[in-house]
Amino acid sequence: MFLSLNCQAYTYRLSRVMNQRVITQSTRIRKGVVLFFSFMLISIKNIKIVMYFESLASELFLEVFKYLSTSHMYHAFHGLNIRFDELILEYFRNSHLDFRSISKLDFDTIVQEYLPNMLDRITSLCLSDDDDTPGQIDQFFSHGLQLRQLVNLHSLLLSNIRSESNMDKIILDLPYLSNLTHLTFEQCYFASQNTLEKAFTYGNSIWSLPQLICLCFKVDYKYRQSHHIVDKYRRDNGICIRTSVTSSTLEYLSIIGVTSCSIDLTELHKHTPHLRYLSMDEFTITDNPTYAIMPQLTTLIISYSLKHTWHCHFLEMLRRKYLPNLIYFKLDYDYEYPPMDGGTWKQLIDNHLPKLQRLEFRMLQRLSDSEYSSEEEQIDRILNSYRSDFWLVERSWFVQFDWIPGKYYGYLYTLPYAFDKFQILAAIRSKSTYPLDLNEHSYRCVKSLMYKPRIYGLPSMSHIQFFYIEHLSIDLPVSAYFHCLVPRFDHLISIDVLCDNYDDQCQEQLQDLLDRAPRLTSIRISWKTLSSSLQQLFESQHLSVYQLELLYYGGTFDREQCMMLRKIISTIQCRVLNFILADRTLMLDLINTMPHLQAINVQCRTGKRHPSSTSTEKNCAWLQQQLSSIDIHAIITQQNDFIRLWIR
Repeated sequence: MFLSLNCQAYTYRLSRVMNQRVITQSTRIRKGVVLFFSFMLISIKNIKIVMYFESLASELFLEVFKYLSTSHMYHAFHGLNIRFDELILEYFRNSHLDFRSISKLDFDTIVQEYLPNMLDRITSLCLSDDDDTPGQIDQFFSHGLQLRQLVNLHSLLLSNIRSESNMDKIILDLPYLSNLTHLTFEQCYFASQNTLEKAFTYGNSIWSLPQLICLCFKVDYKYRQSHHIVDKYRRDNGICIRTSVTSSTLEYLSIIGVTSCSIDLTELHKHTPHLRYLSMDEFTITDNPTYAIMPQLTTLIISYSLKHTWHCHFLEMLRRKYLPNLIYFKLDYDYEYPPMDGGTWKQLIDNHLPKLQRLEFRMLQRLSDSEYSSEEEQIDRILNSYRSDFWLVERSWFVQFDWIPGKYYGYLYTLPYAFDKFQILAAIRSKSTYPLDLNEHSYRCVKSLMYKPRIYGLPSMSHIQFFYIEHLSIDLPVSAYFHCLVPRFDHLISIDVLCDNYDDQCQEQLQDLLDRAPRLTSIRISWKTLSSSLQQLFESQHLSVYQLELLYYGGTFDREQCMMLRKIISTIQCRVLNFILADRTLMLDLINTMPHLQAINVQCRTGKRHPSSTSTEKNCAWLQQQLSSIDIHAIITQQNDFIRLWIR
């Protein structure tokens, strides 16, 4: 006989899981899990069928666990009865442990009670030092744990680990993970061209993994494409990959969203002979490149904005047939010369890329300011080179040219648009070789949009539309042009809002946007002033915003504004707060009066524009002493001039 469920507690826990938007799979799967949850809620409200609910197969619960984060699965089911505790243990032993966004209390409990008994059975792990779990990797090590103990680990994801010393520890442990097949670094510190010796140390450790198949370095959308005022929040400083060790297993290498990527392709091929998939953002060719045939490579995705001579080196590699088996080629380059017209592409493909089946590109094209040829006439000549039978009939490849009238440049790209980010700086005009009207799938790949044109003189309609935006960086106020560009926000997860003259119009537009973004979890707002209107806006929305970041145009939050901030945080059920304070004592007030806050990332400015490293260290020590005196055992770390607290 199973121990009885506490029906009231269970109903509350499941309701909380459902309300926090933690199910992120496909619509069909999501609906199925929600229906299952609904059935459980209905069942446990009827005491007569509680035992029927408890008699459901364990396999069914284990399947449901897969669609919940580690944090929410543990929070919903742990401690209900012995059976569920045993199911959690079984799930942890054989499944994915994802510690992103977890509370400090749940993390400590899982690490202390569960991990020691199953270190050799864990197959997948995520560790994160992001803003909602700052200091997690230090806490992991403080419990006496090392990655080298996870001998059966197949997949490892490390997020926002910006500490060089912590990355050094991790890199030293990697060679012990002999079963690791997938390794991902998100916004992590990595060696650059200025530290070549460390680059070789890191590279050799990774390339020594005997089973590694997929390796990925990436930067999330919200840290890639933001307004200039928050560019300092970027979480990478480029990457340099060097290795003298050969991997016989590595097949997929992705470097996504970084500021710069330095790789010697010949050396990469030499030490990665079975590489089939290579994706690189902001690729930097070495000063004296050499070439080697890479017959295994079938997919190449590359972006760069470099000198003309370096571009020629890359084209030379293609022309020498060093990629004879390339099937998919995706290119993004952001400089003016040389132009690639349709005839040049056809010749390159026919003569040097015989197996190419899929081509996607985006290229900057300069137009001349000539009295003999208008912008549109020049654009028509470019597009006509892509209207041959090779493009329209044989390959069914179509291109579009976007330009801002009077600027004498534009972007030529294949349709559907194949890249994950897009910028709108002014009203766009377009011409295309595509014979049909564009639809919502034409820009399905775009996940991050920056919108910052001046509000005046914009049209009310646009043939370009984005339906699947996940991150939005926007200047307010906006015109009808924006609402035509982005008809809906049902995929929006994070938003940067910039407004230098907060007024009723901006408030109404932000309120409308928030109303239409049901999945929004992260808001970064840059206002000229923190007004009571902003407080009223949040109070009227019934929002549940997981992370809030307030940037106050060079100013700091004083005591009066912090009181206003407390009301906002309570209203939107905020768990993670990023902001700038005038007085360090105000942090204690927020921590003591905001029991739902999980983490705080704060900069203390006492008269200085940017606090020194020494003053930030002193503030960390002071804060640790103050919190210990009131029995709050927070994890406090420092990143640049920010103090980061993982409180609960």
